[in-house]
Amino acid sequence: MAEKKEPKGNIKNGTIELVLLLLLRSEKKYGYQLANELLEYSEGGYKLNEATMYPTLYRLNEKGYLEYEQIKVGVKRTRVYYSITESGLEYLDRLLDEYYSITGAIGKIITRTSNEK
Repeated sequence: MAEKKEPKGNIKNGTIELVLLLLLRSEKKYGYQLANELLEYSEGGYKLNEATMYPTLYRLNEKGYLEYEQIKVGVKRTRVYYSITESGLEYLDRLLDEYYSITGAIGKIITRTSNEK
């Protein structure tokens, strides 16, 4: 069976909620802005795949973690700005706790197995 390969440079699905909530923690932003900000932070290494990003934003909104507002930015154009809610901040805290726990454990495994060479 052929191995399925993920596109190189796309952010992993398991971390997209965490990343989006972190980027929205300080101010409301629209989708293109979120994607560009991540690209900037990662020095061009990671991009948000629109096919993953927007469904995640919609899902976070449905769960009450995000709110959105449509703002007219031209004669016929509107932008959808997303902002984090109070329950979204609480959810972000839980995700960060989980992230630090996982990365801490992985760090220990790397250290211990590196010494076994």
